[in-house]
Amino acid sequence: MNHVIIGTAGHVDHGKSSLIFALTNRDPDRLAEEKERGITIELGFTWLDLPDGSRCGIIDVPGHERFVSNMLAGAGGIDLALLVVAADEGVMPQTREHLGILSLLGISRGIIAITKCDLADEEFVELVEEDIRDHIRGTFLEDAPIMRTSSTTGDGIEELRKTLFEQIAQISLHNEYLPFRLPVDRVFTLGGFGTIVTGTLIEGTVRLGDQAEVYPGDMTARIRGIQIHETNENLAEPGQRVALNLTGLRKTDLERGHTLAEPGSLHPTLLIDVELTALPHTRFPITNNMRVHLFHGAREILARVVLLDCDILEPGESASAQLRLEEEAYAKYGDRFVIRFYSPLETVGGGMIVDPLPARRRRQRDINQHDFSIMAEDDKAARLALAVSHGSNTLASLKTAYYRAGIAKEDSKHLLDTLINDGSVILLNERVAISGESLDLLGLKAARVLERFHSIRPLENGMRREELRTRLLPRAELQLSDLVIDRLRDRGIVDVHDGLICLQGYKVTLSAEEEAAIVALDSLFLASGFTPPGLDDIALKSTKQVNREQLISMLIDQGTLVRLTPQILMHKDRVDEAWEIVRQTIEKENGITLADFRDHLGATRKFAIALLEYFDKLKRTRLVDESRVFFS
Repeated sequence: MNHVIIGTAGHVDHGKSSLIFALTNRDPDRLAEEKERGITIELGFTWLDLPDGSRCGIIDVPGHERFVSNMLAGAGGIDLALLVVAADEGVMPQTREHLGILSLLGISRGIIAITKCDLADEEFVELVEEDIRDHIRGTFLEDAPIMRTSSTTGDGIEELRKTLFEQIAQISLHNEYLPFRLPVDRVFTLGGFGTIVTGTLIEGTVRLGDQAEVYPGDMTARIRGIQIHETNENLAEPGQRVALNLTGLRKTDLERGHTLAEPGSLHPTLLIDVELTALPHTRFPITNNMRVHLFHGAREILARVVLLDCDILEPGESASAQLRLEEEAYAKYGDRFVIRFYSPLETVGGGMIVDPLPARRRRQRDINQHDFSIMAEDDKAARLALAVSHGSNTLASLKTAYYRAGIAKEDSKHLLDTLINDGSVILLNERVAISGESLDLLGLKAARVLERFHSIRPLENGMRREELRTRLLPRAELQLSDLVIDRLRDRGIVDVHDGLICLQGYKVTLSAEEEAAIVALDSLFLASGFTPPGLDDIALKSTKQVNREQLISMLIDQGTLVRLTPQILMHKDRVDEAWEIVRQTIEKENGITLADFRDHLGATRKFAIALLEYFDKLKRTRLVDESRVFFS
């Protein structure tokens, strides 16, 4: 079913609430102060009965300039605007501001109601209507019907009702397949029920018993009850005004501006990339680094505007910008927002979020124009490819890429397969992908790093895997970095042998002098038994200079030499002999002490300790009191 929210807009005392009462026979004003003063202060809610027996939600917003913040808390869920202009006053300051806000929020349909027509003569009403047409020219209301009404006499009310029905029938369906999301615009308690929140369900479906997470807040609750238009229901669908009874939360845990959503479905951010538009009639142009009040959902946050390609955004102009927030927000691709001047509070602009999780951008860079030209368009595959590319340096999850690009779950597999087939994206595992371009660049970087390594250390079979991982992707998880190296191997860029990485086809080539030195080192360590020489004590005879350190590293990589400690190397055969001594002694005497082992070796305490601790590290032995026993 198609659920629609009607939202009023207009100047204070232009008869919005009275018009809603005339249409529904229900007063949206609920506060005693509102009834006493005759103006709306807080958001009011009611419904309109439709011809098919269903109901359409109505949000009545305050019109006074002091309560525009309250108006914005409810305006984000409006599908159909009802702009109200009094016949005896015409277009006023909040009429213009509310019209601008509705435009910035992306509302595409509306009706204009001229109220209080019983208080003005025909000629004046004609002038008011002409003035309205001047003000709506170029806006989404330019072709909207203008209805003349009187809530006092009832004139035009039925015609307005029929026109609302016609407009409602033409509004497209909400996306019910997304995770549910409800910006909270009211929190209260009722005896016997506990905490209740209200809001417009802007996405997804929520059911009795569902778990909901509070953003921000890191708290969860269970949906104990659902009420829509004062009727208990088992589920709520997108586009409905909803009251949710929550268990697990107190009233003090929540406030207007929080969002209830499916657990894990929203991500925090302090940066938002946006397409920003300045209102045509604002008194304050938007300047770079300007501090503003950001209104998103039902929440208000302070932020700085970073204009990426200009210094000033004049009234009526649009530009790419990054908002830097003073508190974490929970936004999604395609969300609409409004910004107001810091002081005095006045609406100056707003627009659409094109990346809810961007990196910090620098101004006046060509990459900004490239990215925004893709992210602001309807090509989902291009947006996903860009989001994967942006996350490639950290190997961010596909879930994050879908989130940034605004890709629904039902579209994700098809779009990902398309990008994989054309080589734009390379799948590392079921959770993570990297852009083809990024993998190409990493391949070039790996080749440069390994070429330099081979030139400096030609006698080593390759670079250790962990070192190459750090060089290529220092901010990525180790397991994911390994998958990238595997892809480079598959592409024929590198070879992998025993944890060492080299350029494909690289082989160590020894000169005659180096081969002789290898034999000499092998003989030296083998002959030295359990008291091997220190590295500084090794002298090699050669007619040509050979790199002693690299030859030793080569013997370690081959397993000929064993590094017991950073300073002690011993021939593998001698280490094996030492282990046999340890093993046989433990089997015979149920343990071996350091002193006994030293005597068996005929070596100094230093080498005996190094060997025993090496066996401990291999988990062959462990120390119990003063003896080594088998590790178990």
